[in-house]
Amino acid sequence: MRSNRFRFSLLGSLTLGLFGCSDDAATAPTYHRDIRPLVEQKCANCHVAGGIAPFALSSYDDVAGHKDRIAVVVPARIMPPWLADPSCAEYYQPRNLSDAQIATFTRWIDAGAPVGTPADYKPPDITQTGLSRVDMTMPMPVVYTPKITPDEYRCFLLDWPATTTKYVTGFRAQPGNPAIVHHVIAFLAPPDQVAQYEQLDAADPDPGYTCFGGPGGQGFGGWVGAWAPGSSGGDYPLGTGLKIEPGSKIILQVHYNMLGSPPVPDQTAVQVKVDDTVDKTALMLPWANFFSWVRDHQMLIPAGNPDVFYEFQFDPTPYFSRFIPGFVDNTPFTIYGAGLHMHLRGTHTTLQVNHRGGAQECLLDIPHWNFHWQMMYGFAQPKLFTPGDQLYIGCHWDNSAANQPVVNGQRLPPQDLNWGEGSTDEMCLGLVYITQ
Repeated sequence: MRSNRFRFSLLGSLTLGLFGCSDDAATAPTYHRDIRPLVEQKCANCHVAGGIAPFALSSYDDVAGHKDRIAVVVPARIMPPWLADPSCAEYYQPRNLSDAQIATFTRWIDAGAPVGTPADYKPPDITQTGLSRVDMTMPMPVVYTPKITPDEYRCFLLDWPATTTKYVTGFRAQPGNPAIVHHVIAFLAPPDQVAQYEQLDAADPDPGYTCFGGPGGQGFGGWVGAWAPGSSGGDYPLGTGLKIEPGSKIILQVHYNMLGSPPVPDQTAVQVKVDDTVDKTALMLPWANFFSWVRDHQMLIPAGNPDVFYEFQFDPTPYFSRFIPGFVDNTPFTIYGAGLHMHLRGTHTTLQVNHRGGAQECLLDIPHWNFHWQMMYGFAQPKLFTPGDQLYIGCHWDNSAANQPVVNGQRLPPQDLNWGEGSTDEMCLGLVYITQ
């Protein structure tokens, strides 16, 4: 049922265990019968002409021409990008390949990439998703050409046009130039926080302002939506929506990546579905140790340490009314989807519910963190959190000399890290879409 699906747009193991198979010409997978449907289902949203991927996979010649690369990135689960461990939870519309599908790619390549017969092709079963209705389109205020390569994180302030309280009930992004737009996050600036973001915007001589781990300010009203390559956007769970007051602004963070394309002009836009009322007010609840890590900067990640670990768990239900308008204390809440966020030295991160009876329920586990592939993961079935449970987050970092980013061709020396917005800072942040 649609109410049990999280249509969020707004990212394994390295072992395959299925090598060693051999096929003769009669039994080997072929492009048209076996590989083409998988490529169209799992890869084609990004690997098209003008897309974010560095090359297209739209024909046999395209796929066969990159078979050596596919032989590496597919078994390693680097592609397609889906960072969630599938054993953690059942997700809505997962993009990862199964062991059997990975084995099909491997057998096809080992057999010499036979093309097969076009008549054997059967279109894949692709569930159509998307925004059921577009009520507002909010483009970047100007066309912008990135200046920092290969990656630039830029924030733009978008006016919220509604003059009465509205609820965002669906979201999607429209990359102005898909060849360079790697991901988009829309943050909410409530009316009482707009001024600080206007100051950030005014202080930068170029359109927008540089931002990395978040919107750059000292607080914000949560996420409105997110987009990553391959997403088509969609409605939020039926009857739920994010409350936005008049006078708010949307902070649009665009990650530009120029590995496959030179810097070119872009004017990305976001589209939303809005309603005047909803059955349940939803919230994108950020989750971290806000007192120790964020306020007091007690999340030291020492220079040179190859495995630093922090964890935090807490029951937020007794304090809801103090921080979340309209939420009632000591009341269960429903979790529809989850996301996780670290920066460049992160390696492994987990979000789960530790139930008061002792059971542990995994929400999202990312064993091989990749900052460049972040997304929300919607659950096939919502999860219930009851008072007395603990919402748990754990994060690992590698701050050794070998795991430092390269800037201008030089690997940076390790330095002590702590919580912060910059590229040389770190975070351990969870995000859950919830209703009471």
